Amino acid sequence: MVKPDIVIRSHRKTLSISVDPFGRLIVRAPHKCSEERIFAFLKEKEEWIILKQYEREKVKMTLPPKDLDGYRFMLLGKYCRIVLTDRPNIFVDMEDEKIYIPRKNARERLVAWLKSNANRILTDVTERKAALMGVEFTSVAISSAKTRWGSCSYDDRIRYSFRLLYAPQEIIEYIVVHELAHTKHKNHSPAFWEEVKKYIPDYKAKRKWLDIHGGLMSIF
Repeated sequence: MVKPDIVIRSHRKTLSISVDPFGRLIVRAPHKCSEERIFAFLKEKEEWIILKQYEREKVKMTLPPKDLDGYRFMLLGKYCRIVLTDRPNIFVDMEDEKIYIPRKNARERLVAWLKSNANRILTDVTERKAALMGVEFTSVAISSAKTRWGSCSYDDRIRYSFRLLYAPQEIIEYIVVHELAHTKHKNHSPAFWEEVKKYIPDYKAKRKWLDIHGGLMSIF
C-alpha cells in the first residue's frame, strides 16, 4: 500500500498529490477529508506515484545533513563527496569526485566558494554564447534564488542562481542561451523558443532534466 510522507490539510476543497524531488509523497487535503478517502485516492493514483518515485530514486538526491562530512551532491554534473579536513582552503578533485572543505564554518565556506565559481564560470559561458548568438547583455550577477535558475530583466541584466553550478555543462549552456534569448524576446512566445532551438535543438530534453532535478534548488 502506498503511504504518504507528508499530509497537509487546509481549507481547500479537493485532494491533490505530488512527489517532490526527493521522492516524498505529499498529500494536500481538506480539513474534513477522512483517511479512508485519502488512501482510496492514493490507490487510484498508485501507478503514477510509483513511476514518479522511481524517477526520483534514479536521481539519488538527498538533502544535506547538519554534518556535511561524507555528503554527496552534484557539481558540474558529477556527484562529489564532501570530505571535511584541516586544510585552510577548499580543494576539488573532480577525477576522484571529492571536494575537501575546512571543518570550521564548512557550509558557509562552501556556499561562498560556489557563488564565486558560479560567477566566474557563468560569466564566461554567457560571454561566449552572446558572441555566438550575436546579442548583447548588460551584466551578469549571481543570486541565491531557489525558484528560478536564471532571469533576464528588461534592460538585459542577467542573473543566475549559484545552484546552476550543480548542473552538467550542457544544462548550464541551455539556461544561458535561454536567458540570452530574452534579450531579443521578452516573453516565451513561439519566436522565443525558435531562437532557443537554433542553439539548443534538444532544449525540451534539457527542460525535462531540470524538472526531474528540481530538488537541486534546495541544496545549500
